Amino acid sequence: MNEAKTILDQIERFKPPTGPTFALRSLQIVPNGYGEGDTLYGVPVPLLRKIAKEHRSVSLKTCEILLQQPLHEARYTALVLLNEKFPKNPKEVLDIYLRNTKFINNWDLVDVSAPHIVGAFCLETRNNNVILNLTDKENLWENRIAVVATLPLIKSGQFALTFQLCEQFLHHPHPLIHKACGWMLREISKRDAESVLRFFQRHCATPSVMRGYALERVRKRGVAVEEITNSPANIKKSHMLPFLCLPSH
Repeated sequence: MNEAKTILDQIERFKPPTGPTFALRSLQIVPNGYGEGDTLYGVPVPLLRKIAKEHRSVSLKTCEILLQQPLHEARYTALVLLNEKFPKNPKEVLDIYLRNTKFINNWDLVDVSAPHIVGAFCLETRNNNVILNLTDKENLWENRIAVVATLPLIKSGQFALTFQLCEQFLHHPHPLIHKACGWMLREISKRDAESVLRFFQRHCATPSVMRGYALERVRKRGVAVEEITNSPANIKKSHMLPFLCLPSH
């Protein structure tokens, strides 16, 4: 616990005097927000990464202690540390991660860790069951972990699981899942734009948030996306469309 306390004390020293006003809104740590009840100082992410770098030799037990803290920044720092430790301890890190998903409970915590731990493990073992198991029940954060964890697969040219999850979550009740799906579809489109256009053609009732995240930059370039996605003849013409990545949340 001494290692964890040292890190917690260091995080507290970086607590900004103005408080975390913007971050509270961004992470919805407000009444009736999805982050309601969380504790946040408002320490900037670069400082949290700096703290993690200074303490990268801490034990996995310390990482788990930090991950279970009520302070948001402590959990973020723990996940950065686990990312660093994953290459040498993949199974141990994954086990810690999966038994603590209830503490990985905001989009920034998911997005900083899911690709580097869950996604990396599935890519290395060529086994997607870990991701699929996170979709068994309607759980906002586990479902987002599953979607975002497909990023390493996408980067390796494997798109099938991402499309499967995007289809599965078409009717998910939370926009954060639609945004995550749109983000991953945007990543696929950078490598195979036609397959994404075909996905939207097959699913004309795609949630607007998902579609917007995947195709917003195309619209900004003046492309009539609805025409393309609703007309098979136009898909072939669109193979050179520029798709750029949006932020993840």
